[in-house]
Amino acid sequence: MNSGKNAGGAKLAVTLVLICLIVSLILGFVNHITEDSIAASRTARTADAMAEVLRAEYYEPVGEFTQDGVVTALYRAYSDEVLRGWIAEASPSGFGGVIDMVVGADTEGVITGVSIVSMSETSGLGANARKESFRSQFIGKSGTLALSKKGGEIDALTGATVTSTAVTSGVNEALRVIGEYIGREAAAEEPRNAPDAVSSATN
Repeated sequence: MNSGKNAGGAKLAVTLVLICLIVSLILGFVNHITEDSIAASRTARTADAMAEVLRAEYYEPVGEFTQDGVVTALYRAYSDEVLRGWIAEASPSGFGGVIDMVVGADTEGVITGVSIVSMSETSGLGANARKESFRSQFIGKSGTLALSKKGGEIDALTGATVTSTAVTSGVNEALRVIGEYIGREAAAEEPRNAPDAVSSATN
């Protein structure tokens, strides 16, 4: 009797292992075939967000840029071969997880727009960060921003202070990085007097 029970138990164990293996293979296959479409979808959403925050003919990735804190990517925006501004991708941590967002700024570092690419914030609360009424508060501003309850100009979302703080932090980090690159390029283009020009001016 015991041998029969042991054989039945072994068969059940083998069956469960096979089921787990098959399920794992199926999940792996589904993940593989959907991975590209998910990436393509996210790329499309990011492109739409970039056009929303700063419309331009094309966006050129800043080649020398590497991730800087929550800022994951940086672009120059051009139209008619003229630099129109900058776009930064940022991923601050909100209440429900990472908030993927895009921030646009003109050549002076003034915000032209903020767009949320993806988020997992609470519906009806933090998710309201997508609304134009919240995002439009950032447009036209520069420098370091803060929520109104901390003496700033940004009104927090009702019942979603964490999300509001996260978005504001993402915008601040984007502006910081953009400001640094504006400063670098301004310094690189700064005219320098040639030695002979200096001597002629003193003569």
